[in-house]
Amino acid sequence: MIPEDLDSTRRGQVSRLVLDETVARYDDLLDRLGIDTFVYTVTLPDAGVLTVERAAHRLGFAPGALQDSERPYGGNFLTLYQAGSGIVTLDWSHPYSDRKQVTDRLTGDGIRHWYLSFDIEGNTSMFVCYGQVEGYLESPEPVSIPFTGWREHLGPLGAYADLFASAYDDDEAEAEVDVNAACLAVIETESGIRLDDRLLNSRCSVLPLPGRAKL
Repeated sequence: MIPEDLDSTRRGQVSRLVLDETVARYDDLLDRLGIDTFVYTVTLPDAGVLTVERAAHRLGFAPGALQDSERPYGGNFLTLYQAGSGIVTLDWSHPYSDRKQVTDRLTGDGIRHWYLSFDIEGNTSMFVCYGQVEGYLESPEPVSIPFTGWREHLGPLGAYADLFASAYDDDEAEAEVDVNAACLAVIETESGIRLDDRLLNSRCSVLPLPGRAKL
């Protein structure tokens, strides 16, 4: 926690220090996991609790489709964790767009949703949706739309533009931070939900996904 009596400049310095420490922690986690593909979402209601059962319903599944598990599944399964009042999902498969369409069903009014994926070719994609307000980030090349800079597409994550900028290579220097660690740090900072060994080793539920087929 940052003390409330700090002036705004000092608060900003402390905030960035805390954020940098969070990035470093996720750097270590990703190194230890040694994964090539990864899809991670956090969904948090503004009020009340989003249970695993309600999340499965929003995803289009009947409650009976949920299977309890002591570990996350790979392949054609979506793993769900109850994380406080929200839901975490993990998908260890390649981040195909049709599978993202499934987790996008968790978005909506009164809900904040974060999506992060990376693949074996080094492509990272981040999507956030706060109710009806959306934001995007892509790497290794930033979002490219004529007449608009990539910062303008961050939406509700605009305050983290400098951190994200340090995750890109430029003509003068290589990236200072790993973009995936930076994205995970931002998701934790915004949601208060931490991806760590404790979460990964906790009981979870899984939903079967039919390969590349759209649901």
